Amino acid sequence: MTHITPATAQPHHFRNSLAGIALALPSSLLLAGLAKLVLLASGLGNESAFWHELALFVALFFLPCLWLAMQIAPRLIARYDGEVLQAEPPPTVGHYAAGAQQAIQPPVWTALEAWCQYGTGTGRRPFHRPSTPPEMALPFSLAVMSGDDTAGKVRLAHVFARHLDRNDELAALSATSRWCGVLLKLAVKWHELWWWRQRHPRQPWDCGYLADDAAAIARLAAFRPRRPTLIIATRLGSSAHLEQVLQIFCTTQADYHHPVRLLVLELAVPGALTRLKNQTSPSAPDRVSSQQPDLIWPVDLTIISA
Repeated sequence: MTHITPATAQPHHFRNSLAGIALALPSSLLLAGLAKLVLLASGLGNESAFWHELALFVALFFLPCLWLAMQIAPRLIARYDGEVLQAEPPPTVGHYAAGAQQAIQPPVWTALEAWCQYGTGTGRRPFHRPSTPPEMALPFSLAVMSGDDTAGKVRLAHVFARHLDRNDELAALSATSRWCGVLLKLAVKWHELWWWRQRHPRQPWDCGYLADDAAAIARLAAFRPRRPTLIIATRLGSSAHLEQVLQIFCTTQADYHHPVRLLVLELAVPGALTRLKNQTSPSAPDRVSSQQPDLIWPVDLTIISA
């Protein structure tokens, strides 16, 4: 098995730092201007020393603004990781998802939602420790969707992903009014900025398909979710690829600030379901937790029958 070296630095650290400085400078200047105007209005300011006092206020406010901006900026500029995730299903199975309808919600829908939300925590972090990952019982979890209906599994996974990422809702709002769609995006982004608040119950997830190539799988080592993420694997080529993916997730999950869920359709790796079940010990009828010390990767595994 290929050894995975965990990524120790954020991929876009330099860009985040520049964004933080760019956000802190105008903020400190604005606060300094307001403070100076208050002094002048109260008769305490000196008009002849306007620029000197303004510079002092900017210096006073800059460090607090910089600290806050360095926490907000990465969340503000974070984007969908298109290098790791594909927004649309692979062409080999894409035709199965073409006729999917949002209204179709079979009983397995409840199992999928329960699996995604299980162990995700509240998403809150202490105000004074914004860079600390929030408490999550399961930063990463794996589910395998079994069953003989290949088209049904692909269609269900596709519809469920669009439900989680709220893309259908965004499309409907945008069709009514472009500004309604913009307002929804702004509301989501606004709520994501404040790390000390609980995750919104309708927080959109990032959803996408895992590409079946060595380069895409290798990039997973540097992947850090910007929000709760569902990754769908419709094809992994071999059990070795699946083991490599699981090793990467289990190595890096301690650094996740948001939960990641990997949904593997049984067609992705034929026979993988049997192998995974043999390596795990059941703790619930539909949930299998692999915690044996001799395993290379401990996995929380859920079996969902479509």
